[in-house]
Amino acid sequence: MEFWQGTFAPTAISVAVLLGVASVVGRRLPIPSSILAGVLGLIAGPGVLGWLPLDTASLEVGVYHALAVVFICIGLQRPAQDRSRGEARAMAFGISTMVAMQTCIGLALALLMGVHAGFGLLLPLGFEQGPGQAMSLGAAWESAGLVDGAQVGLIVAAIGFGWSVFAGVPLVIAGRRLGWETLASAEPADDEVGEAVAPESLTSALALLAAVYAVTWATCSALSGLLAAMPDIAAMVWGFHFLIGALWATAARSLMVRVAPEALPGNGQLAQLSGTTVDLATVAALSAVQLAVLGAWWMPILAITTAGGLATLFACVWLARRGFRSAPFEHAVMWFGMSTGTLPVGLALLRAIDPRLRSPAPASAVFGSALSIPGVAPVIVGLHPLAIAGSPGLALGLCTAWLCGLLVAWWSVGGLQLREPA
Repeated sequence: MEFWQGTFAPTAISVAVLLGVASVVGRRLPIPSSILAGVLGLIAGPGVLGWLPLDTASLEVGVYHALAVVFICIGLQRPAQDRSRGEARAMAFGISTMVAMQTCIGLALALLMGVHAGFGLLLPLGFEQGPGQAMSLGAAWESAGLVDGAQVGLIVAAIGFGWSVFAGVPLVIAGRRLGWETLASAEPADDEVGEAVAPESLTSALALLAAVYAVTWATCSALSGLLAAMPDIAAMVWGFHFLIGALWATAARSLMVRVAPEALPGNGQLAQLSGTTVDLATVAALSAVQLAVLGAWWMPILAITTAGGLATLFACVWLARRGFRSAPFEHAVMWFGMSTGTLPVGLALLRAIDPRLRSPAPASAVFGSALSIPGVAPVIVGLHPLAIAGSPGLALGLCTAWLCGLLVAWWSVGGLQLREPA
């Protein structure tokens, strides 16, 4: 009986049950099962009805570690060989532009309302990067004065999921009625079909993932020790643990390709691991939301997320028409789901108009995400810490300049056409 003491087992069982119930109930609903399960967990959890023994602290720990697991799985995957299509490049510019735009909106409103800059920075983190990163960095910024940072990050991400569903589904319906669907691409070419992966040992894949995560933990420990004199910066090291994990995973993959390629797990297996982890993290993140925190900070949270949601919807539709030469509406739907939720949310919305995922939008999203790192990293790694360190005005000015530069670069080398009809 003592093995059932504590909160871990009841919480883990509850999350699994929620996913199972949602997968059955939500078969005919245009809502991803993980989001539906998270909403059910929020309602049935201790924050509202108290029917399920969900522990908020355990859920937050799960979300934090799940984020690193997902990025390590992505880093371990073998890159595709032929991905030079312009649509992936356009999506890379789109993702970078969206992160910069949401950062500018969040920072501007935070300065206008006189609240901590972290409220504004959690807009791109919660909407564009997902609940794991929003909670992780929100928690790290608590030491810099952001009260309830972890919970605010989860709430912003949850509202982002709401935008992806309650604005994304009407967008799909409106686009179908207006004839915006194109699906100019037929069946994918041979080089666009996922490679066949021989069955691999799940134990070996988990062991490799655990080894990379152990090195990640050691790296974070060493860096935070070196930065002990600057506790705010040291705390942010642990908030960026997922990026450190992705870097070590990429290095491990490169080494194994040269030394022992047969021991490297297949992309299909890693994708399944990361997909399952994303589902679990989504359920945990939504179930962990504490409505009392929303009540305490409802005005800045709703103001920032409403402005960010409207701007994101407009930008995705307007820019997709001008930035993507093939299947612009499919790209707009995919892009909006990614910019308010996560990649699986974007895929779920896209399946409403492209059930077999025959359009180029899924490949553009996956490979555009990797190509967007040079455009996103300066904002997340450079300007966000600058704003948290006490210079939000300077960070806003630099981010505005970066946003303008990205649009000019997209127009000059990425194929953006600003003269298209409104």
